Amino acid sequence: MLFFRFLSRLPFGVLYRLADVLYFITCYVVKYRKKVILENLRNAFPEKSEQEIHKLMKGFYHNLCDIVVETLKLLTITDKELRKLIVVKGMDTLDEYHRQGKVILAMASHQNCWEAMAFGTIQTGIPLDVIYKPLSNKFFDKLMFTIRSRHGIQPVPMKQILREVIKKKHIPRIVGAVADQAAESPDTAYWTNFLHQETDFFMGTEKMARSFQYPIVYGDMTRVKRGSYVYTYRTLVEPPYNDIPLGAITEMYVRNLERSIQENPADWLWSHRRFKHKRNL
Repeated sequence: MLFFRFLSRLPFGVLYRLADVLYFITCYVVKYRKKVILENLRNAFPEKSEQEIHKLMKGFYHNLCDIVVETLKLLTITDKELRKLIVVKGMDTLDEYHRQGKVILAMASHQNCWEAMAFGTIQTGIPLDVIYKPLSNKFFDKLMFTIRSRHGIQPVPMKQILREVIKKKHIPRIVGAVADQAAESPDTAYWTNFLHQETDFFMGTEKMARSFQYPIVYGDMTRVKRGSYVYTYRTLVEPPYNDIPLGAITEMYVRNLERSIQENPADWLWSHRRFKHKRNL
């Protein structure tokens, strides 16, 4: 842990030089999950040429290596450095819901440095719970928990979120989830066409929203330049939900996510096996 704290205290300029070295190793030496990345990109963008696909792959590797050093930086980042790294827009939406004493569900994705989203959001002054999936490696799970719990952020393991929501259902705050992961149980997932592929999505956020009548906001993270992001919140949907069919709220999220990816394709996490499940008909 001390070694990572030492690295974390290095200036962003030095960390990005390390990211450039890491890019060369990841892309050209290790070729990290190259087969998965290319398959995902080809399926998602069938209209693109092989040259364009490989250009996107390299852009993704650059993005991934920047994410690694930026996430590490979050271990010791100062308020001044944080304000330079990420600016949050859509504050009026969050503030209005908070003034009304509401719990806000925030649906985010694996865009750019997604771990920094919580750090940007907590600057709003609104309490924040972040749903996360514990890592199998105990050391890195502890490291990520240390990062995720800074600045008053409350990390909540995925399997405990329902209990936490019930316990704190009347406490105004934001409950954030990176919602673009494959469902644990495809049989109970919401299935839709996403990036030209039949894909399963968790319905947990939609079910929480319906059960407790919470509004949902969508978080979109875009890169202004290296080391500078804008994170924008906008209302996705708000109660009452009686006339909205089951699955329609998740579909709204999917369509927003798809648009975000198509606008900045290299910024999404193409190395994870997002499309590994097949629908049981």
